[in-house]
Amino acid sequence: MAKNNRETVSALADFSFLSPGARMFTPCIEQVEIPLAARGSCDHEYTLCPDCADQWRADHLFCERLPWERSPRRH
Repeated sequence: MAKNNRETVSALADFSFLSPGARMFTPCIEQVEIPLAARGSCDHEYTLCPDCADQWRADHLFCERLPWERSPRRH
């Protein structure tokens, strides 16, 4: 596996909100940069590691492959 020195990963996050008295959500999708961390130093709340990546996927759509993910094989 190639070594990757990225410090962050780009993701889309849904910050849509419901204003008081409103009947419909106001859409608000933003691109964010999530800091990457090693397994032993990740806080799983403000940083991302292989152990908590699935939790982050619940609320974020990653715009790029995570450094520890393997590339699909080409035949």
